[in-house]
Amino acid sequence: MNGVASTIMRNSGLNYKLNFGLDAMSIREIAKCFEPNAELAEYLWSENARECKILATLLYPKTEFTSEKADIWLNDCFNPELMEQLCFNLLQYLDFSSEKAISWIHQEDDETKTAGYMLLLRLILGKKELPHLIQILSLAEKDAHSENFRLKQSATRFLERTKIV
Repeated sequence: MNGVASTIMRNSGLNYKLNFGLDAMSIREIAKCFEPNAELAEYLWSENARECKILATLLYPKTEFTSEKADIWLNDCFNPELMEQLCFNLLQYLDFSSEKAISWIHQEDDETKTAGYMLLLRLILGKKELPHLIQILSLAEKDAHSENFRLKQSATRFLERTKIV
């Protein structure tokens, strides 16, 4: 446990029942000790502990994670860090990731849209082709002016990486 990091996270609004303050690289090292396992990942995800949730995103077998499960887990993401870890560790590697991201940016909910842009950015950085890029860019340009800070930030980052802004 890193008590200093844990305290800083808690004071910054990352309110988990349990937070060990481990950095992402340490959690990745722990994940290497386990085989991908859906049952274990589901159990870890159900725990209100930061490191358990992040570990779950690393241990869920990519071939078993469904589009419906992506929606459920997204709804469980109560902070931007968890949303980013879900996109970075798991969602970007799934066959349906671009379709899911595009469907999310078309939603009314700003947090869902934010996750859509986070996932689209991961896909762009991973050099994956995005269908309907012109339409995505048009939505991102609109959302880059949102009053919601996180949505604005995610849309702007996506546009910057696509060299539009």
